[in-house]
Amino acid sequence: MEQILLCSNQIPLTTSIYNTFIQKYMPDANGSYVKVYLYLSMCIQSGEKKLSITSLADMMDNTEKDIIRALHYWEKKGLMILQKGDTDSITSIEICNPDLPASDQNLLAAKETIAYPEKENPPKEKKAQVPPHANTLPPIAPPEKRTEETASDSPASQEITVTEEQILRLSKNEDFSWVCLIVENYLKRTLKPTEVQLLTYLFDTLHFSKELLLHLYEYCCSLNKTNVKYVQAVALSWAEQNITTPEQAQRQSVVYSTAHAAIARALALGRPLAKIECEYAKRWQDEWHMDLSVILEACNRTMLAIQKADFKYIDGILSNWHKENVHTLQDIKICDEKHNRKKEETQRQNANMAATKNASSKKTQFQAFQQRSTSKAEIDELEQKLLRNKK
Repeated sequence: MEQILLCSNQIPLTTSIYNTFIQKYMPDANGSYVKVYLYLSMCIQSGEKKLSITSLADMMDNTEKDIIRALHYWEKKGLMILQKGDTDSITSIEICNPDLPASDQNLLAAKETIAYPEKENPPKEKKAQVPPHANTLPPIAPPEKRTEETASDSPASQEITVTEEQILRLSKNEDFSWVCLIVENYLKRTLKPTEVQLLTYLFDTLHFSKELLLHLYEYCCSLNKTNVKYVQAVALSWAEQNITTPEQAQRQSVVYSTAHAAIARALALGRPLAKIECEYAKRWQDEWHMDLSVILEACNRTMLAIQKADFKYIDGILSNWHKENVHTLQDIKICDEKHNRKKEETQRQNANMAATKNASSKKTQFQAFQQRSTSKAEIDELEQKLLRNKK
């Protein structure tokens, strides 16, 4: 289990708990959940540097699942904001001020998360301001500066960055605030800091219109895909294709929802196809005139053979079928039968050659000598000489 970094500038000998928490949240909460909240508050305010789910479970005499369940409970109540890594493990925790509105908490958390994407220890003079006595837990490790060599081709893994100035400016922008409010209605929950960061990037850096942003979340919600990485992948895919209106996105969504969605589902990608992957799909369909069923069969065979989504491997299978003039599943059946007959013939020839070689190598040592060839007349003559000698 990964370590969770706890940071705080306050190191008091006592732990401060908001009266609002005691009056409003504590009475209805499970006792073990309250213990987790109180213990985390003490750790943060006392300057505890490292903490893990395992150590929390040992301290509370609970299972790790119980601890995670408690953290998610307080997140739903709006008293904690959890940051997760690529493996979905919790890497950062922020204990929120229960007296502040949820929207202010999200903007504050987003500001704290993205203010220093390239530095491990940001200078104090640029640190985001927080309310007095706020218990904050910054991310376990700020993302490192990426290079072109290490950047992934996948839109879901592409790094997006926004500045502190953008966060502050958009927090006063009525259009952006309205978009955030509508998106929260779509999601039926408050926005997470990473979602605020993504919306900021799309609205202020890529200049997505209000209508396009709302269509983006409406589309993703209709697919029950509201994970921030999925939404990011769809949005960046639209940006690559210069989609600027909901109408254009709708047309693209129709195309994606057929071939591209089927390919992504067959390969268990859990995200839209990347630009290079779309180019592969376009060649298979538009240039080689392959049926979608043929493409999906190649995807299935790839997953069975190498257990991963490899578009080059799929392209190799379809390239061979293209040379054999394969366009339908029936053509694949004929091609497979032809390949099996050829394989059986080759195996039969190899077996015959092996049998011949084995037969020639089974000669005994006696059989290896050259045998004499004596005629019957010579044998009769020898018998006559033997009888004369006896007389």
